[in-house]
Amino acid sequence: MLKLLTVAIVAFSVTIVNIYSLSVTNINGGTIRFNKFKNKKILVVNTATGNTQANQQFTELQQLYQQHKSNLVIIAFPSNSFGNEPGTNNQIKTIMHGTYGITFPIAAKSWITGDSANILYKWFANKLQNDVMDAKTVKDFQKFLIDKSGNIIGRFDSSVSPLSSIIINAIQQN
Repeated sequence: MLKLLTVAIVAFSVTIVNIYSLSVTNINGGTIRFNKFKNKKILVVNTATGNTQANQQFTELQQLYQQHKSNLVIIAFPSNSFGNEPGTNNQIKTIMHGTYGITFPIAAKSWITGDSANILYKWFANKLQNDVMDAKTVKDFQKFLIDKSGNIIGRFDSSVSPLSSIIINAIQQN
């Protein structure tokens, strides 16, 4: 007896998503709309106030922002994905503003890994959406640099200082 097999082919496509179509909640409950940052480079950093690198990273991020804010925005993404950010949004905001003097935008605390990751970190992790890389975040203070056209142009490990020549050169290049 001949068995008939039916093969279903499911065609799907994932459309490249422009970062300027994305938005996230900020630490005050408002909205950070990425289209507001067209024609600026964007440095996205997942942060954790309880991480042993926090003092150096926050200090250097703020210095970098002060030096380049005419053509750069830094956005902090507090997360407990690696167990170093147990605080609430209010506690995080108090530490980041009060202790470190942070003046750049801060997103609301969110997951940056796995199925519960926020929309931006899902975008980083999906080459079919960002058209550059499948970038999984594995540590606090990893950095992504987006160019003025909304494309990922750099991914930097947490060991790379925000004031390193590699990051500064990438910011200064057109």
